Amino acid sequence: MVRIVRRIKSHRSAWWLLALLFTAFIGLVSLQGSSRALEGEIRLTAEEQAWLAEHPVVRLAPDPDFPPVEFFDSTGRYRGIAADLVALVEKKLPIRFEIVHLKNWDEVLRQGRNRQIDMFGAAVPTPERLQYMKFTRPFVTFPAVILVRDNMKIPPRKVTTLEGLHVAVVSGYAAYEYMKRAYPRVKLEVMPDISSGLRQVSFGKVDAMVLNLASASYYIRKDGITNLSIYKDTDFMYDLSFATRSDWPLLCSILDKAVASITPEEHNRITGSWITLRKGRWFPSRQVLLAMGIAALVLLLIGILAWNISLKRQVSERTAELKNELLERIRAEKEKEALQRVIHRSKKMEALGLLAGGVAHDLNNILSGIVGYPDLMLSRLEPDDPMYGQLEAIKRSGLQAVAVVADLLTIARGSASEKKPLDINGLVRDYLASPEYKQLADRYPRVTLVLDLCPDLPALHGSPVHIRKSIMNLVINGYEAIKDRPGEVRIRTARQVVTGREGEDHDGPKPGEYVVLTVADTGIGIAAEDLDRVFEPFYSKKHMARSGSGLGLAVVWNTVQDHEGHILVHSDEGGTRFELYFQATDAEGADEDGEGTESVPRGRGERILVVDDEEPVRELARTILTHLGYRPETVASGEEAVNYLKYHEVELVILDMIMEPGMDGLETYRRILEVAPGQRAIIASGYAEDYRVRAAMELGAGLFIRKPYTIRQLAHAVQAELA
Repeated sequence: MVRIVRRIKSHRSAWWLLALLFTAFIGLVSLQGSSRALEGEIRLTAEEQAWLAEHPVVRLAPDPDFPPVEFFDSTGRYRGIAADLVALVEKKLPIRFEIVHLKNWDEVLRQGRNRQIDMFGAAVPTPERLQYMKFTRPFVTFPAVILVRDNMKIPPRKVTTLEGLHVAVVSGYAAYEYMKRAYPRVKLEVMPDISSGLRQVSFGKVDAMVLNLASASYYIRKDGITNLSIYKDTDFMYDLSFATRSDWPLLCSILDKAVASITPEEHNRITGSWITLRKGRWFPSRQVLLAMGIAALVLLLIGILAWNISLKRQVSERTAELKNELLERIRAEKEKEALQRVIHRSKKMEALGLLAGGVAHDLNNILSGIVGYPDLMLSRLEPDDPMYGQLEAIKRSGLQAVAVVADLLTIARGSASEKKPLDINGLVRDYLASPEYKQLADRYPRVTLVLDLCPDLPALHGSPVHIRKSIMNLVINGYEAIKDRPGEVRIRTARQVVTGREGEDHDGPKPGEYVVLTVADTGIGIAAEDLDRVFEPFYSKKHMARSGSGLGLAVVWNTVQDHEGHILVHSDEGGTRFELYFQATDAEGADEDGEGTESVPRGRGERILVVDDEEPVRELARTILTHLGYRPETVASGEEAVNYLKYHEVELVILDMIMEPGMDGLETYRRILEVAPGQRAIIASGYAEDYRVRAAMELGAGLFIRKPYTIRQLAHAVQAELA
């Protein structure tokens, strides 16, 4: 029998304690779910009924590995307590839940933050999650416990604080935030899932694990772990609720009423099918005890005879088990080391990305004037004017700086480029026909380029700007690795299906169909000690003045991560090979067209309100719009914009998204629609098309234009929105 017991005198009394604990919590949730509404009845307001009519389908992403609360079984079916409650809510309400199967809980949280899904199936409210989600009342509650190995000796001074112990927690779970707050001196080990954490405790790789009691019981029975005990309870409770996106408060209100309408019978039927508690104890009579004693003596004699026969077999089986356990420990240690390498690299790149993103946002505002004013002056001069060439040089330098900022935004994983089905062969040919490549080929005439493009290649879903830049950076890297020696750079595209066995390695791509881009060179190769750092920004052993900004491979790495792909690097004295894996799609890919050469459209005196907290940006926008024939007005904050529109009408609002202090662009547009319903607007920002920009577009805002913009870009954006 699996042992999850406190150190008490008997296993039987321990199971009774667990049964009483589960009964108390299930009863408490049942009372909470039934005390505030009539049994089985859901009374919706007219506004809630209208909302359901407009949103008949809601995207729900469960935790894929959180039994018995919610999980996906081997057939991909959504199972567990939460799944049964979701099915019950669908019967009570005119709503259908679209179940979205994501790879892990971290991905569920990320898509929730980005509004790619609408709700979680079961989650604990935390300060971080409350920033973007709303929670219903809990539908089930479990206590969190600390599990250790049997007979583990903990020094007396560590009993209360757990100081110095290595404690496993699952990545993204609420217990992680609790442990950081309640036990600040504990060394937390982040695990990818519950099963991995329990194995680490069982094998002695970590000292303990924090987990809710229901999941602990489920996994220990499932995995057959026999050497774990409950060390102590915590004061943390898993109050599991439905969680909805914060900008849909009516959905949260509707689901809260649905939870409240669940009757005790319905609740007990659902939880009872997943959590089994023992019934009352049976006390045998004296006659039964006598019969049992005689039977026990007979069985004992038979057992003694059988023991001699089976002893050799038992010894052999135990030896095999010990060998398997040793192999499992070795495998778990390798998994832990590989996972820690991946987490370490991701955290380092995330920290660098946050720094790069902040710098890039400020630089884009500064560069607005450097790009915009020369562009404005060039539109007023003839090409033979003495100042024309100098202004073109200033604008060209500004655009080069904008390109570096774009690289910083890629590193920050906050670029605003649109993703769509792409033909990667077309992107390769497009770059090879560009002036940038021709300059590179002229600089290194002894390097030969070899193309090996797969003709029947599926499309990939991605950003043409970033993937083309990745191709350019890898080709430049290959040419500069060869330099002035004879050599070869080979570009190859292929379709590849990664099987489950290949995808088990943390350093390899996950199973699926991929479009693979390979760029290989015959250069001097990369030293083994440098391989783990080649994707870090500014880590380069080239001459920076000639080789670029030091961001090339960092841009490649972040582009692949943003596209949920994978990158492999192989290098030796014979050269280096980069393999980029992008997930294939069934959609048709298209080549990218260049920027048009049509004339700049002009206005006819339309009134436009510019909202931006940076004065130089406001003045530049005013000057460009006046030049284009519009009548612009400017304000420095969202509050000023709302007040202005209370008393004035405008045809269009050009709205900055990030403004400090005060309201940001999203809140400003919400307030504008209250005083001027249907007001047209375009979003201008120096950073990214994040969830706030997308939310503003859902409210009615039109195009997104990234600063710094040229006269042509602003003119076409304004014309498109006013048309």
